[in-house]
Amino acid sequence: QACEDIGFFMVKNHGIPLDLIRQVQSNATSFFDLSLECKQRTSAPFGLGYMGQGTENVGATIKDESTVQDFKESLNLNLPVRDEVWPDIPELKQICQDYYSGVSNLSDQLMRLFALALDLDEHFFDDKVNNAFTCLRLLNYPEQPNVKAASSSENEVITRNAEHTDYGTLTILWSPDSRGLQAKSRQGKWIDVVAPVDHFIINIGDLMMNWTNDKWISTLHRVIPHPETLGQRRMSIPFFHNPNPDSMIECIPGCFSEDNPAKYKPILAKHHMEMKVSKALGKEEKME
Repeated sequence: QACEDIGFFMVKNHGIPLDLIRQVQSNATSFFDLSLECKQRTSAPFGLGYMGQGTENVGATIKDESTVQDFKESLNLNLPVRDEVWPDIPELKQICQDYYSGVSNLSDQLMRLFALALDLDEHFFDDKVNNAFTCLRLLNYPEQPNVKAASSSENEVITRNAEHTDYGTLTILWSPDSRGLQAKSRQGKWIDVVAPVDHFIINIGDLMMNWTNDKWISTLHRVIPHPETLGQRRMSIPFFHNPNPDSMIECIPGCFSEDNPAKYKPILAKHHMEMKVSKALGKEEKME
């Protein structure tokens, strides 16, 4: 029901130790505290490696005219480990690889649960995600000492991460303090997403919404300054799961009918990802 109504839900008892997650956060904090020169040694195409503040504009993935640069920096990791993507910090490498393994396995479990929830065979998605393009992002939102809390006027809201949807199948998000994250309901209301520290926040991505013909929703969400954390640094660790790059995304059985035809043309997952990343970075990007 949550996948249909809001596209967000929480998971507990997920099997990934909180101590491991906190070690990822600690190593991320140490990395972001390095000099800009050190951080910039790690950089690769397609938004991988380090991206500095103002590099990304996720609002442009929804509105072409958006010029809002996100108030964040990020370290964007994927497998296999490569020097241009992963910093030469042994502890960070080991801890993040351990965590990467855990959330990858959790993603596989969720995709099988998704299949059952859609009245499909449990393994329906297996051959569509067995070479999934995934990315572990370590996000740092620097302090905003002079920013005030958002007013009730939508036009006056200052964002740390502009409203957007996620691109792929699902996102697994952890944050030591998720206050500031908001999701937009189908009725157009912004809802605070606040999770206990031992829970993951899961949200549906665009390609899962395409697969289900809008039965499940890829929800607009954003990060804004929260009145109780104004002026404070904010950190989060999202894991983005996407289909195999060569998977053709088309409406799945049971999600279309004569009265409810498919809303989206079939699209190669790789092409959708390239389009979104290119818009976010303001230049043409190709998946390697």
